[in-house]
Amino acid sequence: MTALRVPGLTASMPGQTLAPAPGGEGGARAARSGGVVGVAGAVAGEAPSAANGGGAPGRAGPGGAAPTDVVAQPEAVDWLKATENGNGGPPMARPRAAAGALFFDEEGRVLLVEPSYKPGWDIPGGFIEPGESPYAACVREVEEEIGIVPPIGPLLVVDWASDGRVGDMLLFVFDGGLLPTAWRDRIRLDMNEIINCAFTPLSEVGEVLPVLHARRVRAAAGLRGQHHGAGYLEHGYLVPAESPPTAGPVGPPASARSGAADSRPNGG
Repeated sequence: MTALRVPGLTASMPGQTLAPAPGGEGGARAARSGGVVGVAGAVAGEAPSAANGGGAPGRAGPGGAAPTDVVAQPEAVDWLKATENGNGGPPMARPRAAAGALFFDEEGRVLLVEPSYKPGWDIPGGFIEPGESPYAACVREVEEEIGIVPPIGPLLVVDWASDGRVGDMLLFVFDGGLLPTAWRDRIRLDMNEIINCAFTPLSEVGEVLPVLHARRVRAAAGLRGQHHGAGYLEHGYLVPAESPPTAGPVGPPASARSGAADSRPNGG
């Protein structure tokens, strides 16, 4: 049975199969981006006592001398400005970042969503907005895409991916855990950004997800319940290569991991 495509109704029924992707039909989703802001603050000087002839507290030095207020060193501010403008200082990475969650049913299948703005499927999630934490972005995107706010657990993996075409990306995947029937029954799709959703076995995610996405999902799922903390990935491969074998798939040497990063919003 294929996944449903009914506006406002649950499309994640146990036992269903994944519907084929629509070939990228639908409007394009607006990308969210942010920047780094440097803030310089002033530090008041120490106030002299009346015994040494000081003036107003915190303003004048001994004997009524000139104010002793201290501000941030101008060279520090200039360095930040120069770096922002690309005119000096060491280069700084400005990766785009996205966050998503893995939700499972009782059979261990993972919830995938079908966006209207790109071909293929993905996990619920999306780009992190300026000033927003990865966890907050994950909660917000899940609500926006499938209409529910279930409890979301700890970070499973952070994946670094980069190439010359799309630049650097950081992808955060959190553990949504088992999504009980009561939550599944409340899933609502807006049929604008997300047009379908379904659970699929981990062994089959490679059939509907891009290669990098599928690798990341399998690695994140492999770390659930391992108590080793969050895993660090590069292009979907666990790093370092000597990570515990029970923690998920281990990738080839770094020299072999030169696959292009996927620029799709969810990155999952």
